[in-house]
Amino acid sequence: MSKILAIDFEYDHDYTLFGIYTPLEDFRLAFLLNDKLELKLRKYREDLDLFLKNEKSSFSIYIFDDEKKMTTWSLIANKNIQAKTELRQIGNLFDDQPIQSFLIPEKKRVDFFLKMDGQLSYEETKEIIQKIKTINQIVTLYAIDPNDLKSRDNLIFETNPDFIYQ
Repeated sequence: MSKILAIDFEYDHDYTLFGIYTPLEDFRLAFLLNDKLELKLRKYREDLDLFLKNEKSSFSIYIFDDEKKMTTWSLIANKNIQAKTELRQIGNLFDDQPIQSFLIPEKKRVDFFLKMDGQLSYEETKEIIQKIKTINQIVTLYAIDPNDLKSRDNLIFETNPDFIYQ
């Protein structure tokens, strides 16, 4: 008689997460965050690729490894819009239908996530929020508890420092 052993594994979500709602493009937001928070976010050569609803979705990502403070900052897009060409019998021969997917579907209004490895104190979190809110194009910004997110595992990824544009 054989036995089945099930292993329940849960990732450690030891990071601070901010949700950002803004009309800015990713590169512009990264530039402004670098300025306000004294970071050096750089574009990662490969997007964060996930298969959501049987479709490949790619999310842009910017990384900064702060060696002095021994932490990593990540700016991750939450939205991915793809044009899917479909053959239609009525109307146009080809019709582009935009398909929108979300890294964290339960936070559809968030355009970007700013993730910092490690936990911050309340005062440190408040200070970062105040600095980021000085960016005029930021509509909304708030701290998010990753443990409250169903799809929080989408925010766990491994990066290679050689893949960051200099």
